[in-house]
Amino acid sequence: MNVQFSIRHVTGVTIFDLSGRLVASNEEESLHAALIQSAADGRRWILVNCAGLTLVDSAGLGEIVAAHAAVVRRGGVVRLLQPTPRLSELLALTRLDSLFEIFLDETEALASFNALNNLRTQQKLAQYLREDH
Repeated sequence: MNVQFSIRHVTGVTIFDLSGRLVASNEEESLHAALIQSAADGRRWILVNCAGLTLVDSAGLGEIVAAHAAVVRRGGVVRLLQPTPRLSELLALTRLDSLFEIFLDETEALASFNALNNLRTQQKLAQYLREDH
């Protein structure tokens, strides 16, 4: 089984609950497309719940990063919730933990979606892209 996701909406935030394996395959394209479509549909505050992931590889991480950049460029915000130990390790190794807002508690994550924090997210992406990663 590769990555599967369900979508729910809470207080204006679209939550993608991921489960399974986020690894190299064509299925990540559907997750990538769904994240971008959410922003295109005007649901620009996105929280990706990673608690149900059983495996993440670098290609899977790349899909999340690409979707994050595409959503932010469309004026949206993507934050991560409950990354698995392996995902946390990959984020730290690649220094992407400085790009993403990461939360362990859903209530805190939902509360973080406001205009000031969203501007900071867009600034972080712009700075990250300027640093020539």
